[in-house]
Amino acid sequence: MGGFMIELQRGQILTRRIWLKSSVSLLFASGMVARAAEPAVLRVGFIANYVPFSFLKNDGRLAGFDVDTVEALLASLGMQMQAVTARYGRLRELAKAGQIDMVGNQLLMLAENRSLFEFVRPYAFNSLVCVQHEDDERDFLSLDDFVGRRLGVLRNSGMEAQARGALGPSVVGYDHTDQALAALGKKQIDAVLEESLIVEYLLERDGLPLKVGAPFTAPQKQGLAVVRGNPLLSKKLSESIPTLTRSPEFRQISSRWFGYDVSKPRVSHVTADEL
Repeated sequence: MGGFMIELQRGQILTRRIWLKSSVSLLFASGMVARAAEPAVLRVGFIANYVPFSFLKNDGRLAGFDVDTVEALLASLGMQMQAVTARYGRLRELAKAGQIDMVGNQLLMLAENRSLFEFVRPYAFNSLVCVQHEDDERDFLSLDDFVGRRLGVLRNSGMEAQARGALGPSVVGYDHTDQALAALGKKQIDAVLEESLIVEYLLERDGLPLKVGAPFTAPQKQGLAVVRGNPLLSKKLSESIPTLTRSPEFRQISSRWFGYDVSKPRVSHVTADEL
């Protein structure tokens, strides 16, 4: 009989193919051959109570636009997400301690953030907008236009500090943006300044008699924040963002939360495609 053969104690003849198959099976059984690597797990921090980007639902589950987007992005790279929720200050502490790999919300690319994080290419446009009552025809294009007016802002925010410095006591601070918008709907204040995506989500959700004017500022530079020391992860995520934003999955996520494709800039509720 031609070919390589091994004679067993009982006189059985083992051909090369059967011998190789048996040998490989023994190697797997003994753990000598490495199993396929499990998907990488990234520890992703999300800002708690940051509607509609990341928040806990009544049943305790984490939800939000950023949550869905980051999960889809990591899945496209064969990675899994281990979510951690906390206030932003606590997330910074966790990042410094090496207990999270990245922040799953798009953060402003400020110097204080760049010192701790490497930023990923943005996947959504966001800008500061002025919200007015739907029957208000006035134009508010700068803080100077609010002199003598009651302006609603989010309490303990950078916007509040800037507005109070320019306008003083006429600025009204609110703990939550939806409270400011509700007050505006009742005409208790003249306008609200807030991020465009937050405003658009809340107006759609609550059905208030309000409108969004022209952007108060240019789109803000922001992006996912990877803890410094992992440039390969930052590069891989940035390279994957364009593919994600062109995908039907991202358009579905974006439409579910905001009603349009937020990867494209929007002016006065008109997307770039509609201009």
